[in-house]
Amino acid sequence: MAETTPAQRGGMTDGNDQAVSGTDQGGGPRVQVADTGGGTVRVQPRWYIGVAVFVAYLAIVSVIWAVVGFDYDSVAESTENVRNGIVVPIGVGAVFLAGVTTYLGWWGPVMREVPRTAPRWTLLVPVGILLIALAMALSVDPDQVSTGFLLTLAAGVLLVGFSEELLTRGLTLVGFRGQVSEGWAWFASSALFALLHGINLLFGQSFAATAQQMVFAFVLGSALYVARMATGYLAAAMLLHALWDFGAIGSEATDSANVVASLFIYPLGILALVAVFFVVRAKNAERVRQH
Repeated sequence: MAETTPAQRGGMTDGNDQAVSGTDQGGGPRVQVADTGGGTVRVQPRWYIGVAVFVAYLAIVSVIWAVVGFDYDSVAESTENVRNGIVVPIGVGAVFLAGVTTYLGWWGPVMREVPRTAPRWTLLVPVGILLIALAMALSVDPDQVSTGFLLTLAAGVLLVGFSEELLTRGLTLVGFRGQVSEGWAWFASSALFALLHGINLLFGQSFAATAQQMVFAFVLGSALYVARMATGYLAAAMLLHALWDFGAIGSEATDSANVVASLFIYPLGILALVAVFFVVRAKNAERVRQH
């Protein structure tokens, strides 16, 4: 759930990795993939697996939203809306994604980037996300909402950070890496992250607002991709995502947007897209060395 802030609203190459067959302790087939940080996976990463999981997750959230009669534009208006619109559907989706990741045996390559190939200066991107997200979160006025609302929102955004990062910067990224170059893997995972927010159009959000959010989601998704690559851990992107959404939704609920922080979002987006180029180049160079 790549939330825009209230202030804002005014060539493919074959990247197959070499695999070594084996069996796990239970006798099931396992493969060793060069691009998984030395871990074993039960199912060889393929792009269509990531896409299939994406479609299934999207269906789960959409069905639950339809059942509860969720209106996206009203998510910040009450504790009940946060619970029905975020905690319940995203919580169910999180259980589904955790189960799929376990079945595939992808926890290793999903959660860790080994070796960490990104240039050190790209750490500026996650630091920038952290500073802006903290500024937005600190601008939330707790006197205007209940403690229950803030606790429910905190639980909800933690689920969002876990689920959406596990899905996009995790499962789909690893799946695409199994067959295409890093550049295409970044682009596809970021595009799917943007598309994930397209369903908001079906639940009350205007076309203009949805289109703007999708563009923003692609850029933020690229920044979170850099965060994963620069830190070496998907958990970093998960926590940054959660904090960002807490600040964005909380600011909307209390009508207390941090305008100054919002001014730095656009430079951060430009920096993130520049960083992507160097991160992708370094990752592709490492994959060539491995082969």
